Amino acid sequence: MIHLTEQNYNARDIIRNIFSPLIGVVSSHMADEICHRNNLSFVDLLQPFARLPSDAHFRDVSGTSVSIRGLRLNFCDVDWRPPQTVLARKMLNESVTNAHNEKTKIVTIAGIDLELPSAEPWFEQWRETFLTVQFPAEHEFTRHLLSCLLVLSSADPQIVETAHKMTQRVQQMQNITPQKLPKWFHPTQVLNSYVVLHEASHGDLSKAQQGFELIKSTFGDNKCFLISINSLEANTNNDIPDHWARYIKRQPKADTIANEISAPKSPQEAVSVISMPSIQMSQLLEGAAAQEAGSDLTMLHPLSPMQESATEAINSKFSISNESIASQTINPNVWAADFDADAPHGSCLNAHDVENLRHFVQDYAVRALIPYIEQLVGILSEGVTNKKGVSKSLLSATKRWFVTSKPGAGTNNQNAVIYTNESAELQTRKLGDLYFMFGHYNLAFQAYHQAKRDFNADSAWQYYAGALEMAALSAFMLGTSHRKTYDYMEDAIVCYLTVCKLQQFATRATLMSMECLKTARQYSEVAKQLIRMTSEESDLRSALLLEQAAYCFLVTQPPMHRKYAFHIVLAGNRYSRAGQRKHAFRCYRQAYQVFQNRHWSLAEDHIQYTVAKQAYMLKKLEDASRSFAHLLRPGSLQNAQQQSSFLKEYIQTQNELVKRSPELGLLPHALPHVEQQSVRVLTLVQPSNVPAPQVPATNIDIDSDLSTDESIWYKIEEMLVITAASNKPFVFKPSQYLYNKEHPATECPLAVQGEPIELAVTLSNSVRCSITLNNIDLLWRLTLDNEDVLSNVSVYEQQDDSASKAAVNAAIKTTCLDTIVLEEQAAKTLYFKLTPKLTGRLHILGVVCRMAASTEPNASLLGVLQFETQRIKPATAKQSTQTLLDNRLSIKLVPQVPSLSVSFSVVPGEILAGEIIPVSITLRNLGIAPIDDIYLGTDDPRCITLLDQQTDIPLSILSFHIILPDSFTRSVKRQSGKR
Repeated sequence: MIHLTEQNYNARDIIRNIFSPLIGVVSSHMADEICHRNNLSFVDLLQPFARLPSDAHFRDVSGTSVSIRGLRLNFCDVDWRPPQTVLARKMLNESVTNAHNEKTKIVTIAGIDLELPSAEPWFEQWRETFLTVQFPAEHEFTRHLLSCLLVLSSADPQIVETAHKMTQRVQQMQNITPQKLPKWFHPTQVLNSYVVLHEASHGDLSKAQQGFELIKSTFGDNKCFLISINSLEANTNNDIPDHWARYIKRQPKADTIANEISAPKSPQEAVSVISMPSIQMSQLLEGAAAQEAGSDLTMLHPLSPMQESATEAINSKFSISNESIASQTINPNVWAADFDADAPHGSCLNAHDVENLRHFVQDYAVRALIPYIEQLVGILSEGVTNKKGVSKSLLSATKRWFVTSKPGAGTNNQNAVIYTNESAELQTRKLGDLYFMFGHYNLAFQAYHQAKRDFNADSAWQYYAGALEMAALSAFMLGTSHRKTYDYMEDAIVCYLTVCKLQQFATRATLMSMECLKTARQYSEVAKQLIRMTSEESDLRSALLLEQAAYCFLVTQPPMHRKYAFHIVLAGNRYSRAGQRKHAFRCYRQAYQVFQNRHWSLAEDHIQYTVAKQAYMLKKLEDASRSFAHLLRPGSLQNAQQQSSFLKEYIQTQNELVKRSPELGLLPHALPHVEQQSVRVLTLVQPSNVPAPQVPATNIDIDSDLSTDESIWYKIEEMLVITAASNKPFVFKPSQYLYNKEHPATECPLAVQGEPIELAVTLSNSVRCSITLNNIDLLWRLTLDNEDVLSNVSVYEQQDDSASKAAVNAAIKTTCLDTIVLEEQAAKTLYFKLTPKLTGRLHILGVVCRMAASTEPNASLLGVLQFETQRIKPATAKQSTQTLLDNRLSIKLVPQVPSLSVSFSVVPGEILAGEIIPVSITLRNLGIAPIDDIYLGTDDPRCITLLDQQTDIPLSILSFHIILPDSFTRSVKRQSGKR
């Protein structure tokens, strides 16, 4: 089998492995039992040692010795069959689904940090599977069996008779006309070699030698080989590493979760993950029709230009019915035998046995295979020489010399000529294939060049394209590639595509050309060829090739990151259509790295919506929520209907995330947005319960504008403090009770236990549909003086018992509106009043509420609108870069102190200048501690006279009522008590 993954292969290694000599294997039942003790078949047993450990030498017809470096033999069971159509597609899909690579690398291009996968094992696995499941073609012979190994057991008492029976079976396969699978390179003269397996731990070596001598005397010394293995018992621990793990393809275990998310369940679902929500019904019907067309099981195999007839397929024991395909996971003829998947490989082998296997491969190649190839080259060369210049007819000869044929000119028939096995053209092609597989690339190029001229003259375009493809590869392997040889590969791909209509061979040629052009650093040409191979025939293939093309754009000079982003989006779209959600999700996220912060709003929305849908299908609900939240950002250009749909899906995803992961607690809301600079906190609130007809002192409230000059009030307060304080303050700081953007809190504000605190915050709705907020409350955390912590967050997360909830509810009493409606793109201010019942440090965290679209109030989402701590620049360091934290939401609660309430008697609204009128001032202590002294401060003492309550006032004065200046009422309110 072809092995291209998990190895650091360069382009030449990849080509050598793809076109390595194919050796058939037939094993007797007893030989299979010996191998199965190691949880392996004989083919599997040889896979790690299929590459020759040392150079071999091959002589061409002229006697020139050619050194073969790194020759790898491709061992294959003769009963192996390429899978049929449906199963082949399933294998290709699974090869991509099961390949993962979480490792990434950062590439910086045009100032953009792109996070890219460090490797693409999904592409390598798909390429390996794609090349493995191809049917052998008639126009090339690299996938035809060169020779056959007949594997026997030394314990067989009738080893010679068994060998004869196996030989007859193989000869029947080789001599059948017309050829069926497996196909043989030279059916009339196939090298059949005999391998005797000796089980060292059970068998008698002398008896094995006797049986081996009988085989040698019967079939020839150079065709027979003895291998001693299984030196250990089955339960013995061996010290050799598992050489076979990376070569064995086991049947993947059914993963129910993966199966659920591997492919869309319906055409509607398939469309929903790659388009915006507004879908026309006609699109769904077209998708359903496309799926019905794609489920036709009678179509030709997508990877082969030919198939066995229906009768042959039915009669063949290797055929697979449509019903069995539907119920079967993996073709047992394609994957390794169903051994115990958990058992180790090679458990009965020791280091000496491994060395015996490695030595056998080298010995077989040198003693049997290469001499046979030299003989076969001589036969083919002689046949080509004898028939050279002899044309099939006068017309053909005239055409060869005087007519210039071009693919596609005249007839569209892909093969205008049917060649026999003995024809000089096919003999030349076979000769080129032999030279290529065994590393003689110079003669291979010459043979392919001659063959392509002959096929061109005969208008045999499939043969012509194949010869061009191999001629280009020969020049590359020879190290003499130039523009002309690159054009050979380009012409081969075009001929496969446009004339022969063989997409699978065009794809293979493109994969080979990609490796050649990458070595020459012609990345733009690579991208061009890969993009050309995209079609509606296979979404998976198109996705893989588009992704590779996108990566090519990143390594061109200069890098083209926009083209990369565009093609990686196209690859993600194709992955999505192919049901490869993980890879679609990955591609769209890679593309977003280029599109973000470019002010391409609609492009960002498309990518984020697709990422959200793919993440939701993959059960990555956190990623889905983030993407849906991005769609609700301010400045979006989507219409109201589209944004309403986004909001609905966002709420659904968030609820599903909370349901699946309750440990996440309260999740932040994407809507509405908190205008962080609008948060205002008032720690001293004037009580409003003043008996009539008294008028309360106004003081300041939560909406007061403090932009006016406050210096007069600070001066009066400083005078009172200096007068009342026994210890004069060194630096006076005026009292502050209202904190906002203009007046931040560099220190924690003080509030009194039992007295209310007011908070105001503005919420804005950035979408074009109205939303409703219900069950509104403030989230807080209170750290008591004994370091115990109380918080109402646990109440909403339902983590506490009833007693804990009661303690939390008793600690802080909060009042606010229960429900508000925010119209589209509108803002509204929320007012809260908190009354702390305990002392400590109060941290206000945010607003908790249930958010829902006004059109669908039943679909609501409980979440939090978080407050962010703002940074401020000190007023004394304007030129400094130092910043401080605004502590307005971190309030220190102190024990109860005296609380002075001031009210005035009713006065008229108009007075005369110079008149003296009385004003009654009522002072009340609302606190639990007594007030000892009251001080009164004013900026103009001449305008105020204090009288006792018993003093008689003239009637002339009592008949008028004078309103004292607001400065007096405010100074009395603010300065007439000690707290």
